[in-house]
Parts: sequence; structure tokens; C-alpha cells
Amino acid sequence: MRIGIVGAENSHTIAIAKTLNIEKAMPGFEVTHVWGETAEYADTAAKEGQIANIVQDPPEMIGKVDGVVVDHRHGKHHLPAARPFIEAGVPVYVDKPFCTDLKEGIEFVKLARTKGTPLTSYSVLPLQQSTREFGEAMRALGKLRSFVTAGPVEIESQYGGVFFYGIHQVDFMLSLVEAKPVRVSTTRQGNDGIATIAFDGGAFGIVHCLDGWGGSFTGTVFGEKESHHSTLGWDSNVYLAGIRTFCRMFETKKEPLPPSSYLRPVAVLAAMQRSFDTGEPVDVESVSL
Repeated sequence: MRIGIVGAENSHTIAIAKTLNIEKAMPGFEVTHVWGETAEYADTAAKEGQIANIVQDPPEMIGKVDGVVVDHRHGKHHLPAARPFIEAGVPVYVDKPFCTDLKEGIEFVKLARTKGTPLTSYSVLPLQQSTREFGEAMRALGKLRSFVTAGPVEIESQYGGVFFYGIHQVDFMLSLVEAKPVRVSTTRQGNDGIATIAFDGGAFGIVHCLDGWGGSFTGTVFGEKESHHSTLGWDSNVYLAGIRTFCRMFETKKEPLPPSSYLRPVAVLAAMQRSFDTGEPVDVESVSL
């Protein structure tokens, strides 16, 4: 199957192309087209990822690819870039975050439903072997009382503030917590910050946003009587599990995740950013899909 990638500024583009085109990790799948934010980005991605075709305008890929990856550094660009493909019936994987505006995201999912076009989005962190093992340990603790994560987040990032890298921790947490997030409050010390998420089941989620942090993501959960802590290591190929997931969707036309799985993190991150900006607690908008 032929895959196009929209966006070449992000390192993910080259990594995806190398995995499919050079390592041949999934025979039958190949990145054949790329569009870059600049000619230099596109040329570099095409050369290093052995991508045969560079297009000057993303919709030029329509009719030439079987699936599209939309991969910008700033999430606000994702859905406008994905729209022509959804309208043309080309399955789309949107790299994290899905978007930065919940209302826009909900309307976009409705468009995809109307067109009957497969759509998905996710961070690769919840797909790593270490996080699957973390989830197994968490489920053995009984009722959740607190879920704590830590990792690199630049609260004032030019690529969407907490959306740019906070998506990893939030997506990881929400993939394992069944309760609904209802409110976010935050505290800052210089460039670092802590966001506390209140869930309707009575548990708390605490996200440590550590500017410039060079260590690994970590997770700690507290159950009724016991706790579990883990450093979340990466698979040997960080992207492979995510690549397999969207390739299966391109092939089967079946979405791997419900829309709530990628819309709810957007709602939480929006509340988190607003709380950091204002210093006030912010209610999390509900996801009605």
C-alpha cells in the first residue's frame, strides 16, 4: 500500500519512512509521497527515507496513495491539512495531538463519519511494551486513588504550549483511567509546572511538566493499599507499534480507536493550558462522541 506523509519538519516523518522503506518492517507498505513545510525539509525526508515523490501541494497525493499521515509540529495545522483527504475518502492518521481546539476536533470527526473515511490519532507512548506492562500492574492494585506521571513539557512552547509534548503523558494516563476528567488545576515554579486532574470517580491525576527534562517518562499509581512505579522505556523502534496500527487501518478501513480516545486528551490539554495561563482551575469540556 502507498502512503503519503504531509509534513517533514518533524523527525517522525523520516523515522516512519525508514521503518517502511528501508527496514521493510511491514512488507507491502511503502511511503511513496511526501510534502514538506520547506523544500529543504522535503528533500531531506525524501533522501533519508528513500521517498520517491515530493509534491508541491498535499492534495496532489489524492489518487496516488492509499493512506495519509499528517505530521506537523503544531497541532493547530493538523485538521486543515487532513481535510482534503478525508473529503476524498483517503484514510488518515493524524499524529499527536489530534488538534488544539476541541470543537474543531468534534466537527472534524463528524465530517469523517459523513464521508465514511477512516480516521485515527494517538501518541505512541501508550503502545510501548513498558506501558502495557505498567497497565497490567496498575489493574492489579484495585480501585485507583492517584495516577502520577512525569516527563518533558514546555508550557510555553511555540508549537502549542502543553499540547506539543504534554500529549504523551495525558494520552498515557487517559488510556488507562476509565473515569471522566472533570477539572484541571495547575501550579508553576519558573518554567516547570504541575497539573492536577480531578476524575469523576474520585481519583486524581498529576502531570509533572518538566521543561527541558532529558530523562525518561515515568508513571506511578496508587491503589487502595499498594502502589506501582515504573520508568517507561521505549521499544527498540519507538514508532513501529504506531506504524503497524495505522497501516492496519489503511488496509482494513477499520478504525483502531474510538474518537473519544483522541478527543478527550485535547479537552484535558486545553483546560491545562488555560489553567497555566490564568492560574485558575478550569473545567474539562465534555466529549460528546
